[in-house]
Amino acid sequence: MSNRPGKRAIFFVYDRGTGIGHLRRLGCLARRLQGRLSCLIVTGHRSAAHWFVPEECEYVHLPSWDSLLEDKARYWDRRPFVVLDEAGAVRLRKAILTAVVEAFEPDVIFVDHLPLGAGEELAEVIEDTRCLKYLVTRGVLNETANLRRLVFGGKAGRYLDAYYHRILVATDRKVFDFAAQYNLGPAIRGKTVHTGYVADGVPHDTVKTVREDRGLKDGDLWVVASAGGGQLGEPLIEGCLELVRAYPDVTFDIVRGPRSNIAWPRRHRDLVETGNLRLHKETHEMPFLHAGADLVISSGGYNSLLEALQGNARILCFPFWRDRRDEQYRHAARLRQFVDLEVSLDLSELPGMFARAIGSIGCGVPDRRAELDFDGAAAIERIVHRDLGLTA
Repeated sequence: MSNRPGKRAIFFVYDRGTGIGHLRRLGCLARRLQGRLSCLIVTGHRSAAHWFVPEECEYVHLPSWDSLLEDKARYWDRRPFVVLDEAGAVRLRKAILTAVVEAFEPDVIFVDHLPLGAGEELAEVIEDTRCLKYLVTRGVLNETANLRRLVFGGKAGRYLDAYYHRILVATDRKVFDFAAQYNLGPAIRGKTVHTGYVADGVPHDTVKTVREDRGLKDGDLWVVASAGGGQLGEPLIEGCLELVRAYPDVTFDIVRGPRSNIAWPRRHRDLVETGNLRLHKETHEMPFLHAGADLVISSGGYNSLLEALQGNARILCFPFWRDRRDEQYRHAARLRQFVDLEVSLDLSELPGMFARAIGSIGCGVPDRRAELDFDGAAAIERIVHRDLGLTA
């Protein structure tokens, strides 16, 4: 451990995927831990960082894979800011990461999703830095990407066994038992702790205020549709805009996401002018919108689901990846035992599912969402303080 005053934590955000859920989860943890620890977030996300990095914390922006690799940049119709092959991109990120760790001297390193990062750029940092290391996982892994191998197999598995102190599973065990599902060996199982879900809390009395601020009266229906980070969510957003035309008496908020590549839809200006639609690229009020809505439509991302579950909304999920082994589909399917939720891999089913969902609002349906554990951030705070020997 460092011998200078004060404890310090680095949070490394996985950024090779399509969403920003990893940043939001670690941002929530950093906000909880900031104070007794100084929390620094390291992320390749740029546009989302100003929303989800807590003001009381700091962050370092890494050159993102989107701006380093040609195939990633092509999605955004641009060229990489520097011409590198993948090995060169890994070397660049690794050098910056190493310098940040050497300068900051952390007592704790949190890594989200993959033990060594997307390109094993964390390997030397994990092996050489003398501090506590925690892997944070949402629990349900994407089987289509062979994440069991990427997390538990080969070099990643060896480092998880040799250098990581704990695996923090940010899921309610009643929904998904991580150790049992993946048949973990005794060494890894012994490091695994289910903490409960990690999400920014939305107090119940806030929901009423949010609805009043939106201008809703008793009996008004409010639908919130979002595409998470936005990448790959463009068809879902287009489908939801068609619902606005079909249901002029329903109030809509539609959030396309900061990583969407669709142009701001001027052709829908007429819908906005009718007063029943607000269009957003992104908004820091997303947790309150999800919690206050009567119906939430999303891809089934971790944060979107947790925010909707903290209110009273019916939920419709249309995962981006069209495979039942995908994390979004599997997690949504598991939650159906607790909440009125439908999940489909066929976006053409959206109109019918929407009609059924709004028709059921106001009818009594079984709902067990109150049984779910949303205190994961507090549980992780207790674990970290105990491991660091901090007194209460």
